[in-house]
Amino acid sequence: IMQQQFFAPLISTLLLLSSSSVLGFQLLRPHQTSASSLCHRHNTSASSSSRVFLSAASTSSSTTETTITDTEVQTLFDLLADTTLLYDPSRGTCCRNRCSGCTFLDLDGNFLFDEYTTDNNNDEEDDNRGWLAPYVNVDFGERIQTSKWSTLLFPPASSDGSDDETVGAKKKKKDIERKEFTTLLDQQLSTSISPLAIQSLWNILSPSVGYPRLSSTEIIRAIKGMDGAKSEMGGAVTYNTFAKNLLAAGDQIQQLGGLSEEDDNVVEYDSMEKEDLLDLCIERGMKTNFPKMKRIIIEELRFFDANGRQGKRHPVKNTLS
Repeated sequence: IMQQQFFAPLISTLLLLSSSSVLGFQLLRPHQTSASSLCHRHNTSASSSSRVFLSAASTSSSTTETTITDTEVQTLFDLLADTTLLYDPSRGTCCRNRCSGCTFLDLDGNFLFDEYTTDNNNDEEDDNRGWLAPYVNVDFGERIQTSKWSTLLFPPASSDGSDDETVGAKKKKKDIERKEFTTLLDQQLSTSISPLAIQSLWNILSPSVGYPRLSSTEIIRAIKGMDGAKSEMGGAVTYNTFAKNLLAAGDQIQQLGGLSEEDDNVVEYDSMEKEDLLDLCIERGMKTNFPKMKRIIIEELRFFDANGRQGKRHPVKNTLS
């Protein structure tokens, strides 16, 4: 009786195993793997590795077109940056009339100003390469300075044929178009710069991406509004800050699908009436709680075109992000 009680569970287990085999189930040991399972895993691994190699090959073949090199960053910055920067300590509040008792005049009656040069710059984070000046020019009476970028992008126009050629020579272009921007840079550069770097530079010199033309006022706004601009220097931009913003602009272009094959795909919002621009905003589902100035409406539309969404305006820098 004891033997029957001992072997009964064992016999039941054997019967269960045999019935499972008949029904088509397969019991495996903890470390045993079926042949079909191995085959499935092998195919999955093969397809994954193929995708990896394809991705690596495509990346290596287009690296020069999808990244901005350090050389390009340095070349563009050196082309536009000043090694000497003058700063108005009054931040524009001085009326420049040499008023009696003005705190922004020295003992000799000259206007006070702060001067920064790469020779006396001790800030290691600046990389000692200079600054993008947050102005076209500054006038302190005995000291006048014009920014390097404004001289390059907005050179004096040729004489208008009047008797006084000096008057005509002092006139500067009010704005610069995108194609002319590329032409001016190519004329000044001794090395080739990729279209991605040029477009990224255009984007960071714009208050928001998508501008077909830029004025010096808009470029000043963009410089002061760059992430990392030095407020204690009036919004000047150091090399490291310039590099960070330029590379970020390049990454954004790639995330949005890369550069377009066509250059003439920018909508000419400037020629449209303000009411028509507002209608476009409403058609795209944009909120119109921004100031109803034509310049502001166009900025909102261009940001929407470039990013597929409406931007958020910074309360101080007045830029969209």
